[in-house]
Amino acid sequence: MLTQELIEPSDTKTYSFVPPDEGTYWYHSHYISHEQVARGMMGALIVEDETPPDVDHDITVLMADWQMLEDGRLSDKFADMHSVAHGGYMGNFARAFLSQDQVKTGDRVRLRLINVATNRIFPVAMGGVSGSLVALDGMALAVPRSMENLVLAPAQRADLIVDVTGPVGLDMMTRQGPYRLADLAVSGTNTGRQADLILALTPPVVTTPAEPTQNLILTMMGGAMGGRHDGDNIWAFNNLSDLQSDPFGRFQRGETVRITMVNDTAFPHGIHLHGHHFYEVDESGALGDLRDTTLVDAGESRDIICVFDNPGRWLIHCHMLSHAIGGMRTWVNVA
Repeated sequence: MLTQELIEPSDTKTYSFVPPDEGTYWYHSHYISHEQVARGMMGALIVEDETPPDVDHDITVLMADWQMLEDGRLSDKFADMHSVAHGGYMGNFARAFLSQDQVKTGDRVRLRLINVATNRIFPVAMGGVSGSLVALDGMALAVPRSMENLVLAPAQRADLIVDVTGPVGLDMMTRQGPYRLADLAVSGTNTGRQADLILALTPPVVTTPAEPTQNLILTMMGGAMGGRHDGDNIWAFNNLSDLQSDPFGRFQRGETVRITMVNDTAFPHGIHLHGHHFYEVDESGALGDLRDTTLVDAGESRDIICVFDNPGRWLIHCHMLSHAIGGMRTWVNVA
């Protein structure tokens, strides 16, 4: 194990920490995670705002899929060689679970969307509301933006602030059309609220990146229809599969590092860094969104810039958990 011993059956472990950032987060098992997360060992972790936005309701939305049997039971199969080498072990049943089931027309609602699926990417669309995207991966956006074309890879989160205009539905967009994930019932009318401008959330307190002192390349390799690599599993980072004795990177606390993530495979990957947020570098070379998980499509690359200010040993892995067990994981050391 990288950072702790396993919690054995009937044992307990207490985690005590001070959350550094308000926002929408989640927790899950990292042992046999492709199975334990699918079985439900996960949940939302909400750090409340010191100055909360003016909304009538704050609703958490967990999105996932499962492989179900015809009698409605969860399949006890969570991976196979074919799915691990392709897009991951997908479910045949997808749903979103809401922490509240009813609102009124005219209500202003904060929706905290969390993709807790083991492998599925959710392109999502909302009906019956108008509003804005205000945060990604727990980090407030400087300026609210359109929530059109919202795509969430496993582990990614999005906060929306919306005004209810009619029956509310959350859909996953597919090639066959919209697939309904959840409905939010609407009953009555909120006559006391006037729809006004949606304001930005309180900005996060983050360290401004300095000029990077290291420029590293993390190349995703392997899988079906991918090139060969020297690792001993299906997937690899930089020709190495799974956790090695030496880290991918060694950083001093507070060091600014640029990492170019190159997807040299035939499938998208949601690359997640533990213990930190990082800036996605946009097409102009400027600092973009603060994320802790970045979706890199097949054949593409993305630069990130991270201030490694949290000491410890931290995983970097694909959050398509089938790919993680297939070898796409490494780690960094921050001293």
